[in-house]
Amino acid sequence: MTMAERMYRMLVWLYPAKHRQAYEQPMLQHARDLGRAARQRGRWHVAMLCGRLLKDGIINAAIEHLEVIKMGDHRYTPVPWLSVILAAFPGLLIALSRRYAVVLDPVLPILGYVYLGLLVLVTPIMWWQRRRFPVWALLPAGALIWVLTYMAGSELSRQVRSLSTFDLRWTGMETGITLINLVLGAALFVAVLRGRRVSGLAWLVIGVIVSGHVLLAVLYSRARYSGTELLSGVLKYFTASGIGPVEGLMLVAVGLLAARQHGVLAILVVVGGYSYMCMDSDYLFGYPLREWAGLSAYLAAVTVSFLVVVPVALLRARTRLGRALAVFVPVAIFHVARLIVPLLVIEQPVKVGPGEVIFSISIVLSLVLGWVLYGQVGEASWGERGGSME
Repeated sequence: MTMAERMYRMLVWLYPAKHRQAYEQPMLQHARDLGRAARQRGRWHVAMLCGRLLKDGIINAAIEHLEVIKMGDHRYTPVPWLSVILAAFPGLLIALSRRYAVVLDPVLPILGYVYLGLLVLVTPIMWWQRRRFPVWALLPAGALIWVLTYMAGSELSRQVRSLSTFDLRWTGMETGITLINLVLGAALFVAVLRGRRVSGLAWLVIGVIVSGHVLLAVLYSRARYSGTELLSGVLKYFTASGIGPVEGLMLVAVGLLAARQHGVLAILVVVGGYSYMCMDSDYLFGYPLREWAGLSAYLAAVTVSFLVVVPVALLRARTRLGRALAVFVPVAIFHVARLIVPLLVIEQPVKVGPGEVIFSISIVLSLVLGWVLYGQVGEASWGERGGSME
């Protein structure tokens, strides 16, 4: 097997499953013919062919996935408005607390406790009656999973720190959270995807997430460490990066369980898992500037884009394309605003570090990975049934 054919065989796995089943052999035969002609003309032509196949394979695979999304038009029944309102309610509470905290201070805590009680009491009852997790609880479930892993990681670090035999530098809270995320994420990936072939697009996204953070970790460490301390610096980056690839992969793995019933709607688990960002003013604004008069309005607006617009648009969408736009457009606006607005507001020049950009890209890629896997798992397990049973 030639190098061009081996590379193209891997690229074929980026295409949708139905397209791959129908056209894999003709595509590979076409690659063989091109490779044979290129070898006759010399090594330079073989290298040029590999580059062209790589470019065309990625572009054409993306086009085919878009075609699959378009072909899904008019497949879904919108989720009832009561479920939509319940799904968006936590984000609305957070946004109101940022903009009108003083005016609504007596009311907001009561509404929060009422919603929490509804979540704790009603969700188990619905599960018992229908054997189906309510779609409106997916977003708060993602947030709850993150809180639980945070608490478990903190407790693990506290217990390990009490053992004097361990290096105290690596028993911080972030290390414990990272270990919990690794174990939980790996266990769920294996349990849910066992015996099921993961698409090439999913592996590509995983590779981009991990390799991007590895590159950033090396750059971060080289600026601060040297020699034998370089590896320690890389490990420190991954355990203290806050919103690193491990956390994103863990949230995607948790959403795989919900994807068996809800398909791509389970992306709300990942959105909810990252919702704690909307509670961190420094993260949303990029830089602490408490004296800015428009700060509360800005924080409320970006919170609404992430935690209100996404669930409402996603659950009411009637097509697969509509669902994709409902997720990725508001989230992209959220992260662009998070990076750009501080530069527009602060008068002196401010440098946005590569970490800020890569963290945002990593979160968007986690949503892409979730979208790919959830569609794959949902269709294989239950089929896409729309919102009629939500």
